[in-house]
Amino acid sequence: MRKNRGMWLLLLVLILGLAFLIRVWNLNKESFWADEGWTMLLVKGPGLSGVVQTMASDQHPPLYFVLMHYWIALTGNSEFTTRFLSLMWSVVGVALIYRLAADSFSPGTGAIAALLLALADNDTFLAQDARHYTQMAALATASTLFYLRYFRKPTRINGIAWLLASIALMYTHYLGGFILIIQLVHMVIFARPLRRLGDLLLRWGAICLAWLPWGFVFVNQSLVRYTRPILFQSTWENTPAALGIVRNDLTGSQYAVTISLLLLGLIYVTYKGGIPKLSWRPAWPTVYMALWLAVPIVVIIAINPYYPILTTRNFLLVTPVIALLIGHGFMNLDRLARTVVLTSFVIVSLLTVDAYFIKPPWRQVALDILQYRTATEPVLMNVWTDDFALRYHIGRDLHADPATLPLLSIPEWEDTYRNNFYPALLQYLNGKNAFWIAYWNKSDELRHWFEQQGFVQTSQQVETHLDVNKIFIYRFDRLKADAPVLATFGDRFGLLGATAEQQKSDSGAPELRVDLLWKPLQKADVDYSFSVFLLDPSGRSVINHDSSPLDGRAPTSTWQLGEVRFDSATLTLPANLPAGTYSLAVKIYYYVDQKPLPVTANGAARSEYFVVQHMALDGTGG
Repeated sequence: MRKNRGMWLLLLVLILGLAFLIRVWNLNKESFWADEGWTMLLVKGPGLSGVVQTMASDQHPPLYFVLMHYWIALTGNSEFTTRFLSLMWSVVGVALIYRLAADSFSPGTGAIAALLLALADNDTFLAQDARHYTQMAALATASTLFYLRYFRKPTRINGIAWLLASIALMYTHYLGGFILIIQLVHMVIFARPLRRLGDLLLRWGAICLAWLPWGFVFVNQSLVRYTRPILFQSTWENTPAALGIVRNDLTGSQYAVTISLLLLGLIYVTYKGGIPKLSWRPAWPTVYMALWLAVPIVVIIAINPYYPILTTRNFLLVTPVIALLIGHGFMNLDRLARTVVLTSFVIVSLLTVDAYFIKPPWRQVALDILQYRTATEPVLMNVWTDDFALRYHIGRDLHADPATLPLLSIPEWEDTYRNNFYPALLQYLNGKNAFWIAYWNKSDELRHWFEQQGFVQTSQQVETHLDVNKIFIYRFDRLKADAPVLATFGDRFGLLGATAEQQKSDSGAPELRVDLLWKPLQKADVDYSFSVFLLDPSGRSVINHDSSPLDGRAPTSTWQLGEVRFDSATLTLPANLPAGTYSLAVKIYYYVDQKPLPVTANGAARSEYFVVQHMALDGTGG
């Protein structure tokens, strides 16, 4: 090992580089999802004590969230930077599994185990998730590494490293307790003489003592965990389908091969004259690895019907030991078989994905809302815990703390106000002329209630998740049932309302935001274009916005009689616009013949357009 140290170091660097590239690729491709949005809420602070107090009311220990709090302060809260913390822990875990496997078996086992973990899809996926699972897996590997080092050679450095890694693990995730239980069982079986066992037990007890202050918090969290569905609603039942997904996440779709290699990794094989010789000794490394693999899996599945904790993410705790045992299984093959099988395995791993969760498109939902929402219009969210992710993306796009924005979670209010939910919601909407709401799939009960309060649904946008789940984005406007028509366009469309608001773009350029409410008077057989434009004092058009309603998202051929439809256009005012009185106008035409529909307003003669408003501009957009 010492003779070839440079070669093994170079190989490890290449494997770590591969692991990094695989994990950083498309790191910010997908939106945040519910758990990542929850992370952003938990790490707000203020300061260390604020995060710790917040975590005491959650279901997890605080270490990762404290680190994330300061990481965000250092790097910002973009999807890329927040997920990068998980990525770093994942790469550290790859380095640690090399060291653990090399110490326990051989450098070859270490290199293969590191390569397999670098290619592991569930580890890669969670490395691109702003959650604490890769930190848990890396610290579980570190705790095991330094425990076994101290078990073999009880030096001060090994003892301190075991203590610190184990404490950090317990303050990262409660599943780390499995690692401490495994270490206790292992030392009781293999530590001899009794004086050595006493030393190990004393140090193990010190780890437990360091965790004891948070242990009381853990008890309180456990008492309320299953009274709050928001904390455990993402768990699965012990169904064959769920367990099949877990199996594929851990061992890949080629699980027959990987499980065979894993079991082969529990023994030692040597070859003499091409004839294999099997041995169980030394047993202390393989027994530890077998316990690390079996105990979490068996216990999680066994207690899940009573205390739901079954998620594929929790099983990342055993992913490192699976890579290690498969690596040792490869080393138990003869050289030719090892080369052929390992090469095939790597190629398949690079070309296939066994563990991946497509996250809902909350980034796009936020854009759908903000593209047409004004600053005073509330956003209601009826998307269960995914509202945490939607809050994050809305806040990111508006460069604001979500807590300062008019964002309302329907499930949160239902849980808070219970029987008084509807009165509280009615009071909140009092004085509001319009609001937006996002739904997971359709929900008619609340929409009917909005209509009873004088609101009319005026727009609908849809985003699809996994081809079957739909996220609906609705806009509601307060509108009287007998609202008069301001103008009719060719006896096909009636204009019910029009508002214009001056604003600034993100770049600071002056803009004119125009919102329109339409009522179809006939069923349109074609898709008409709507033109909103500004006329100077001489009647010349200086700027216009031509598009199908909502930039093509609500074509007129989809409008139904009896509906009210919302449209919005934004005009970027020219920088050199002369001061004067301008006219804001609108017309409707069919793009094929470009002929505007004739307009009738207040019994006046027909014209090609309707003047919505006259406004004085000072030449700077004011």
